[in-house]
Amino acid sequence: MSDTQQGPGWWQATDGKWYPPETHPARQVPPLGQPPTPGYQVPTTGYSVPPASYAVPAPGFPGPPTSPPRWGGPYSPYPGAPGAPYVAARQTNGLAIASLVCSVTGIIPFFFGISCVVGIVLGFVSLRQIKRTGGVQQGRGLAIAGIAVGFSLIAIFVLLVGLALGTAHTTTSGT
Repeated sequence: MSDTQQGPGWWQATDGKWYPPETHPARQVPPLGQPPTPGYQVPTTGYSVPPASYAVPAPGFPGPPTSPPRWGGPYSPYPGAPGAPYVAARQTNGLAIASLVCSVTGIIPFFFGISCVVGIVLGFVSLRQIKRTGGVQQGRGLAIAGIAVGFSLIAIFVLLVGLALGTAHTTTSGT
């Protein structure tokens, strides 16, 4: 506050005295919850231009971008960017899963290897379906595992039946 103007931005109040620019009523922020007074302007003092040293990036870091980002380029950084191709998730063939499950359940003696035969058939059918889709479906490993487990359990079942019949034949003919 002064009786004479001190520089640019100083303003004279109704009491005839000069006040610094930061105390001008038009530049005062109203209290929280009250609407701003008519003619309110955002204060422009207190802001400065950053020094020129900020414009130079540190060694090893790229400078600021000179153009807007490229969306949908060959290596788009964000999935689903505009113009990027949609890639559907690969599905596992259900028959391949069923092949492995049926073959594994063949270990239960109650089924007498019947589910192993079903697992083998489902395995071959699913391999043909996976090959026909051209890579859209997955599950080739499950189908091969179902076929391998099915054949292995049938071989074990035949071996056990052969041993049981062989021992039964030798015990009955030996008396």
